[in-house]
Amino acid sequence: MRADLNGFIFAVLLPLLFIIQQGAVHVSATADEAQSSGSASPPKKKKALADYNDADMERIYDEWEKDEEPLAEDELPEHLRKGPQIDFSKIGQMDPEALLKLTKKGKSLMMFATVSGNPTKDELEKITGLWHSGLFNMHIESQR
Repeated sequence: MRADLNGFIFAVLLPLLFIIQQGAVHVSATADEAQSSGSASPPKKKKALADYNDADMERIYDEWEKDEEPLAEDELPEHLRKGPQIDFSKIGQMDPEALLKLTKKGKSLMMFATVSGNPTKDELEKITGLWHSGLFNMHIESQR
């Protein structure tokens, strides 16, 4: 989330703030000023771009994200997706492998392998490369 926020700040907000600072666009500081535009009070001074702190950037980011449509279920990050519905009454009848398949459906899974014998580093790289390409050919993303 923090990396996304930093990327957003540098890609979108900083150029926007530069435009606002140059006076090309006038943005009222608060909602009260926008509602009472007929009042006799002078507008707030514009804040210099160098004077913005993390709280200001966070507030601007929250305003930007406020009216955005929520992401579709399949576009959400893995930790925010809803898990599959599990019928707990049938857990005792299921074998452990089927239960694992049901609970980990659509999620990343770590898998570890031990190579028997005493292979050299080059042999080990060759063996893991074969497994990696085999999994890739079956459309399974893997890292080694």
